[in-house]
Amino acid sequence: MKICLVLLVAVLGVSISAYADTYQWVDDKGVVNFTDNPESIPKKYLKKVKVSPSAAADQGSRASTPASSESAPPPDQATRNQRYGGHDESWWRSRYANLRGEIKSLQDNLPAKREELEVLRRQQTIYTYPRNRIAYQNKLAEIQQDEAKISELTAQLANLDVEAAAAAVPFDWRR
Repeated sequence: MKICLVLLVAVLGVSISAYADTYQWVDDKGVVNFTDNPESIPKKYLKKVKVSPSAAADQGSRASTPASSESAPPPDQATRNQRYGGHDESWWRSRYANLRGEIKSLQDNLPAKREELEVLRRQQTIYTYPRNRIAYQNKLAEIQQDEAKISELTAQLANLDVEAAAAAVPFDWRR
């Protein structure tokens, strides 16, 4: 199941990245540079950038039109937020940090809970009191809930990665 999820995320990530615009500029040495991340374009070349629309945009009205030779000035904040799925840098960073923090917290607590479960299992074996069996079952259910929550959060993180790739969110925002 996990392997299928990882493969699905990888395939979607690769296919979604194919829909990104391509930016081209010529540097001072005459070298032609390409990127799909507008954040990586040096500031002194922003006015010389040629934008080639993505394959998805080409399927529409601009199928055979060459990229414009003029580039627009750097986008304002509203346009930038729209380009990144309607969210700004702080939203993306906090969303990733929250999900990863919650996963880490749950994973860090699991070993201690498993040790408690083992202690309760031994007590249940030695002392056959009903309260020992109930405590063991409660701890087992708690561990299973934590593991299910970790799986759910991991899936949410994978979905967020797919959404971020589709919105062309810079990789450093995803850390």
